[in-house]
Amino acid sequence: MPRGHVVPSDICCPSVIGLHPASPSVIGLHPTGSLSGAGSPGDMPPCKQEPPPSVPDHLSTEEWNYRILVVLAEFLGSPGVDSLSVRDELRRWKGRVGGEAGESPDWLHQYQQQVEKAVRLHFPSPPPECSPQQQPELDTYLGRVKKVVQGELLRLAPVLKEAGLLGTLIDRYHVHTMSQLEQLLQSNLYMDQIFTLLRWTLKTYLSTVLGHPDVSADVFAVMDMMLLADWLKKAKTKALQSAQEYVGGCLKRMLEREEEEEEEAGSCDQSDEEAFIRLHLDITQCLTGIVRKAGVISPSFRKETQMMCLFQLHTFLHRFTAREKKRMTGGKGEGEERIPHLFRTINTCIELRLLAMQLASEAQTDGAATVGLLEELETQARHKLLDTAAHNLEVSLQMYFKRKNTHMGKMLSDLKLLLKKLPKECRAHTVVMDALYGQVVSLYLKQLLLSNHRHLQRSWGHIGQQIEGDAEELHKVFSQQNKDLQKRSMLLLKVADVLSLTDEDALKLTCSVLLSDFPQVSREQVKKLLRWRGDLSQRQVKAVLDTTSDMYDVFQQSPRRRPLTLWWCWACI
Repeated sequence: MPRGHVVPSDICCPSVIGLHPASPSVIGLHPTGSLSGAGSPGDMPPCKQEPPPSVPDHLSTEEWNYRILVVLAEFLGSPGVDSLSVRDELRRWKGRVGGEAGESPDWLHQYQQQVEKAVRLHFPSPPPECSPQQQPELDTYLGRVKKVVQGELLRLAPVLKEAGLLGTLIDRYHVHTMSQLEQLLQSNLYMDQIFTLLRWTLKTYLSTVLGHPDVSADVFAVMDMMLLADWLKKAKTKALQSAQEYVGGCLKRMLEREEEEEEEAGSCDQSDEEAFIRLHLDITQCLTGIVRKAGVISPSFRKETQMMCLFQLHTFLHRFTAREKKRMTGGKGEGEERIPHLFRTINTCIELRLLAMQLASEAQTDGAATVGLLEELETQARHKLLDTAAHNLEVSLQMYFKRKNTHMGKMLSDLKLLLKKLPKECRAHTVVMDALYGQVVSLYLKQLLLSNHRHLQRSWGHIGQQIEGDAEELHKVFSQQNKDLQKRSMLLLKVADVLSLTDEDALKLTCSVLLSDFPQVSREQVKKLLRWRGDLSQRQVKAVLDTTSDMYDVFQQSPRRRPLTLWWCWACI
């Protein structure tokens, strides 16, 4: 509109607007003029502004108030309105009306209506309820909300703040935004969508939009924080409920898939590395994925999500452990055929136990019950595996000590075949190898004590040297499987020493070390070993055992628990 336009009345209007003073309300008016211009003051070119036309001095306060409502209505509704012109008009209004400017309750109500009308005009419509595949629609909507709210606050704030009118604008945009977020929250959202909504509200709306440095001081001075706090509380509750349903459903489907595949194939194919690690890997990825998403929202929400995941894991494990125990006691799978599945169960328990401990530690809660379930099942599966493996190995050792096999070839061949079935790239491998190594050594000692010393001596010559050779060969087999294994065959080397030593004091020391360093060896076995060698009198056997018992008791009571070899050396000085 050209400057200098005057409406046909006794009120002289500036060029920026046409007024109709006799009109009772501003709502729905269509002014005859326009404030269209270059935008906000910061966008204006550094050109000389023409002075605004004069305004009649005889305008009443009511007429001025009405006039300003029309100016504000166009300014609020049209981004193209010249901010500088509106600012100048508001200054003239304040200058003419003074302390009465904007103080009328009726005027304030009409101004609030104009703000609400502008908010509804600019605010984007919420998206329809969508499936998880339509997540981009929610992201697009939230992006538009950010653009509108932030853009309008930054555009309008400099002018309205100077006039003391900014508080209403902030309040109306905040209330309307929270109303739209509440509407979205009550719709049928999926877990990821609720997480997105919660994250956007905290990270984008609160921090980026309301926390913008140009408006944050004014925003946080007037906005209703309780409105936001109440919504966040409801959103967090709904997000946790949705996540719990999602996690519980995922874990249930994983176990059902395992059961279906076992029914179809008879057992899970343990030679398939993917199938071997799939269950614990899927569980870990599911739970850690949810926790990671929660951590993006807030540390406290992450902690609550971890506690929820731990609870769901505990619930899942009740069903999982019941199934595995039934399988172990029900005889499903015979002999060594069940070893790969038992090995997988052990590995799954180890991995899930580490996961449970991590969740409990980071959430600062007690995960003992969940860890206990897994430890119990792991122990039972390990014992079952060792018992199953020991059967054939013990038969081979019996034949070996009865001199039907001059070498341990049969037993070692069976052992290598058994170890070959167990995947190496997993945590359970070291645990099972160590336990199996110890089991084989114990079986060797057991069968040695059941054999005939004279027959073995006639067949082997020097029994101690034969045992030493067997110990080294046995360690070679296991170290090829895992080079980090403790040398369990050291027990057999000590046994060889007991059978070879002729010095009574050295024999006492060796027997004491055997008891202290190898808890799996009993005093009764040491007694049998001394008698088995056949060249010691009853007095010598008793003397060795008495000294060994005394030294062992002293060692057990010692707070420092020094090695017995060191204790003996100091005693001899």
